[in-house]
Amino acid sequence: MSNSISNSLFSSAQVNSIVSRLQSRIQAPMKLEQYEITTDKTQISALGQVRGALSSLNGALGDLTDPASLSAMKASTSASSVATATAADSAASGAYTLSNIQLAQSQEIYSASYASASAAVGAGSGTLTFQFGSGGSASVSIASSADTVSGVADAINAANTGVTATVVNTASGVRLALQGAEPGSGKSFSVSGSGAVAGLSYGSGSATMSLGQSARNATFTLNGVPVSETSNDSVSLVKGLSVDLVASGSTKISVDKSHSSLSSALSSFTNKLNDAVDVIATQTAYQPGSSASAGSTGKQAKSGPLLGNVQVQQLKQDLLSAISSAASGGLSSNALGFSISSSGALSFDAATFDTLYGSNPTGADSLIKSIETHVGSILTGAIGTSVDSGSASAAGLGIGSGFIGAATSDLKTNISSLQDQIKMQTKIGNEQIANLEAQFTSAISQSNTASTTLSYLSLLNGSSSSS
Repeated sequence: MSNSISNSLFSSAQVNSIVSRLQSRIQAPMKLEQYEITTDKTQISALGQVRGALSSLNGALGDLTDPASLSAMKASTSASSVATATAADSAASGAYTLSNIQLAQSQEIYSASYASASAAVGAGSGTLTFQFGSGGSASVSIASSADTVSGVADAINAANTGVTATVVNTASGVRLALQGAEPGSGKSFSVSGSGAVAGLSYGSGSATMSLGQSARNATFTLNGVPVSETSNDSVSLVKGLSVDLVASGSTKISVDKSHSSLSSALSSFTNKLNDAVDVIATQTAYQPGSSASAGSTGKQAKSGPLLGNVQVQQLKQDLLSAISSAASGGLSSNALGFSISSSGALSFDAATFDTLYGSNPTGADSLIKSIETHVGSILTGAIGTSVDSGSASAAGLGIGSGFIGAATSDLKTNISSLQDQIKMQTKIGNEQIANLEAQFTSAISQSNTASTTLSYLSLLNGSSSSS
């Protein structure tokens, strides 16, 4: 306050000091409340990190809901340059030998030699008539403007009759080659020409075109059984097993259940569980302080924001125990390839898993499902969802779900209450300070008035004495 009080009880500095002390007393509880708000926000952030790690673990766990679905039938060949194979889930495990493979091919015929692609085949217009081994037929009209080797080829290709035409360059000129669009002995064809293209014929009357290759089926033996197929592609050998024939020769085919996708899912689950355990350990950690020594300063003790939160601290042990204690059908988690180090890190050995799954896939699936159910139950308690009711993303994890969500909600409620208290305390404190300053102002005013009156009376008394 700027007012000065002559002969008063308080100086301006004393008044300011009194007001300052009052402000400190008013702000003292608010500082404690603000500290509590900061601590609560830190805990909310830490709970969010734990929740995020558990949600990621829940996503990886969702891939293990149905272990058998991740094990698909797989076919492999000993010579992929001869044939490739594909197995559906309906295929049975087995081994097959394909021998003496001869590829299916389409028929091809070719004409006599012409000087060039622009050389005339005849004079004027004409018609080519195709007869197919399947019983069908097709006609292609050749305009007079297209009675050249390339013109005839273009007309045949444009007609899309099931025969393709190519102009083949040779040392002595060009030839017109006609090829069936599909392989198989039933796809043979003959052609007869009239008019300008009467010189192009094969298979009926006097042939002017030569046979390059005959139409034929693919042939081979399957475990000694002779097989004939019209195509080289997607040849169905047995139920659920098909092959694509690539070249002549022989190859062996093996069909077995592949569990590589399941192994990858277990590896991902391991990583996510370790991530969750690490986050929990960080947020609940305690690092003791150290005393100062020569050449170094001491360190203060540090603690994670969630140190003392028993439920969160217990999560780490619960998750690891869900793996170490898992058992089904006489199998333990070790048989799956899981192991836990002395530091609490989970590891997964794919080779051990491969061995178990190769000998006992049903038992492995059952044990994996047991682990999935147990871990899912822990996650349900923590974040309010499990893979049995859908993935983490599908469940729409709300802030109030699970004990982590409930703790977060409680902290937010406490923050809101503390903020309301601070607002009210600030308002009351401001009013108290304003009242105090008003009282001092009034006192100063009254003191000044009294001082003036005293001076006047002294002056008056002096005048009376002199008279």
